[in-house]
Amino acid sequence: MLKLLRFPMTKKLPMGLIAALAVTFLLGLPHLRSEPLWFDEVLSWSVYRHSENPVEMTAYLAQYENHPPLYYLMMAGWVRAVGDSAFALRGFSLLFALLSVGLLYGLAREWFDRKTASVAAMAMALSPFFVEFSREARPYMLLTAIAIGGWFALSRWQTTGSRAAITGFTILAVAGLYTHYAYWFVLGSQVLAAMVFVPRAKKGRTQLSVALGGIVAAYLPWVPVLAKNLFAQYRTVGDLTPLSALTQPENFLPLDVVMNFLFFPGKWPVDAFGRLLQGSTLLLLVVGAGFAAVTAFARVRQGNTSAAYRWQRLVLVGMWVVAPLLLFLVSPMSGRYSWYYQRHVLFVLPAVAIAIALAGQELFARVRLGFPHLAVVAVAVCAYVLMNGPQYFTNDATWDPQHQFPAVARVIEGQERGGRELIVGFWPNYRILLDYYYRGGQTVGSLVPETIGSRQLTIASGSPRQTPVEGYLLTHPHIPYRDYRLPPDLSRYDRLWVVSVTPSLFDLDVALIADGWTPTYVPLPQPLKIFLFRFDRLAGLCRPMAGS
Repeated sequence: MLKLLRFPMTKKLPMGLIAALAVTFLLGLPHLRSEPLWFDEVLSWSVYRHSENPVEMTAYLAQYENHPPLYYLMMAGWVRAVGDSAFALRGFSLLFALLSVGLLYGLAREWFDRKTASVAAMAMALSPFFVEFSREARPYMLLTAIAIGGWFALSRWQTTGSRAAITGFTILAVAGLYTHYAYWFVLGSQVLAAMVFVPRAKKGRTQLSVALGGIVAAYLPWVPVLAKNLFAQYRTVGDLTPLSALTQPENFLPLDVVMNFLFFPGKWPVDAFGRLLQGSTLLLLVVGAGFAAVTAFARVRQGNTSAAYRWQRLVLVGMWVVAPLLLFLVSPMSGRYSWYYQRHVLFVLPAVAIAIALAGQELFARVRLGFPHLAVVAVAVCAYVLMNGPQYFTNDATWDPQHQFPAVARVIEGQERGGRELIVGFWPNYRILLDYYYRGGQTVGSLVPETIGSRQLTIASGSPRQTPVEGYLLTHPHIPYRDYRLPPDLSRYDRLWVVSVTPSLFDLDVALIADGWTPTYVPLPQPLKIFLFRFDRLAGLCRPMAGS
């Protein structure tokens, strides 16, 4: 990394980079072990648990997971070296967060100057959006680091026509595509930039064609898996609404895509004053970035050869910001997932951070103040940190039920009464969480259709990721359970525990009562926001199967 960023080993690291790395580490460190793993993070662990070698892991991911295998293959090596605690799993992401900040500093310094690099690195390090995923055991930080590295290699190739640089770009592009499907968005913007600013040498277009051919060839083995995932998530079943239409959020605003990069208001509600402050800041940044672009373009038209390089880099920043967002908004992904899934375009944040640095410098150059600009920057940073303080340090376990499953599992363990019991996660993701945290000797499962469209329920147990059948049921919570036939295997059990984050079981309780089960509501200690129900088989109706 130091060689790539041109930091000689004999010299000290720049103070701007050191400060940004320190902020990244200090904001990411507190939550590495302060709260339980949530559903997506447990899935990362589950992939490792159910795979003994890379071939088996790749096959498992192709069947159960929504993401390509690179992150999980790397995670497997990391876990074998340092363990699978929450601290270890999340620490892997923090390493890539630090790498992302370092790469962004090096790229911004190469494109512009040291001051721009320092401001951009610090802007990204302070972004709550970045902080949130710097401490989550998922592939988004790896994806961000690969994206920055890809732009770095592409920039070197555009400047020098180096074969090594275009080879590095190719390798990183393949790595990004095998990390997350959303990398197609950033690759699209990079290919556009490569075509616009191809090196003048005749071999430039040949090198680009070979690189793109290599990327396509390397990804071909995974295309059938991608097609399968798209078909499973967007298919229409019977008279039910297609998944893509059902999950299209009513309150989705493209503006939130940009707003979340700076303030991340989606997870922690922001009041009217906060929105006004965000909008005003965003307007200033747009104005400043516009001034920077106009100034650079005017100098180019005046024949200033040194300004041509700066103008080209400004265009690259603009492509990096705009093109992936447009591709995201017109893709099925923006309809399949809600605004919360803007994590899928986290790799645009580095370009936004560079734009912040450039816009700030341009505004300071045009506005005369009666006091030092450094004082303005210090006040602005302090205000920003104070405004986002709760977002930096809020413990999700205090409000997100998914972080409360360890406590629920302990309650169930303490109330087990003997006999055969089935612990039912009302939705499949609850089953995955219970399977991870439950330490008792009973069976953990969920009730799902045997096949998509089937009215016969079956007991799904074990911790592999939910199948498309389970995922479909999870996405259609309005389906009443009284319309389904309960599994015959329920007669094996003396008692059922049903865990839900809502008091409504969508008639599952009605179906169980009709089948001879007696319900009991089990109150959980505060501040748990989960509901626990116990169903006991009525005496005389217990029909254990042979051999049970």
